[in-house]
Amino acid sequence: MSATKTAGEILEAVVEDGQSELDRASAGLALSGLAAGLNISFGAVALATVAAITGGIGITAMLFYPVGFLIVILGRSQLYTENTITPVTVVLSRLGNVPNLLRLWVVIFVANIIGATLFAAAVFYGEVLPPPALDILLEEAARKVEPGFWTTTLKAVFGGWIVALIAWLVAASKDTITQAFFIFVLVLLIPAADLTHCIAGSSEVLVGVFSGEVPLSTYLGAFLLPTTLGNTVGGLFLVALLNYGQVAGSKSGAKTSLSGYTATDGQREDT
Repeated sequence: MSATKTAGEILEAVVEDGQSELDRASAGLALSGLAAGLNISFGAVALATVAAITGGIGITAMLFYPVGFLIVILGRSQLYTENTITPVTVVLSRLGNVPNLLRLWVVIFVANIIGATLFAAAVFYGEVLPPPALDILLEEAARKVEPGFWTTTLKAVFGGWIVALIAWLVAASKDTITQAFFIFVLVLLIPAADLTHCIAGSSEVLVGVFSGEVPLSTYLGAFLLPTTLGNTVGGLFLVALLNYGQVAGSKSGAKTSLSGYTATDGQREDT
């Protein structure tokens, strides 16, 4: 038995996962998305708390940033950026699923933002963080809305690319330890390379909104819109389409159970 999965086998697992999510009712997706929006915010809290202890945002503080992603991805909550690959592969196989994909995206994205908003409100109004940690969060919030629209969008393309790659590599992994390793290493690149993520970043910027230091219009127009656009482009085009294409465009892809989806009409096998 091969020690690693083939690209076709990974795609098969991704499609199965995407189909299971598309089959879920909106209420379940919304609750899962709400949980993801709440839980991913622990990354910002961990970053700020450790930074306050260590004297600033350095590599030590950045090492704690992946905490939120680990909770969400290993806990199987629904994060918008992960869903730029898994259900998309189903749509690429069966175009009739486009309306269902749009439903899933809207439900999960809105629920993610609500979760991040509730978390940010609790952090600010509940005064749950020590003042030095809150000050760092406010500094990060202000810094994230400073770049121009297209600079933020480009940073988000890379951020979305990374998170969608995580979904692909998690499907390729055979045990939880390997999955956790890939999540940790790739997510660490987000703060280290100063990239942006629409949901994780919102948990920071929204603290600035509640404090009055970041106008709501600035959050929406200078952060949420460009990061969502960039994250979607990065995940959809640089991971979903490329990885699907490498299987659909190769003869070996016909050797998996996806052959009925990736082959041309004349090549499809009868089921």
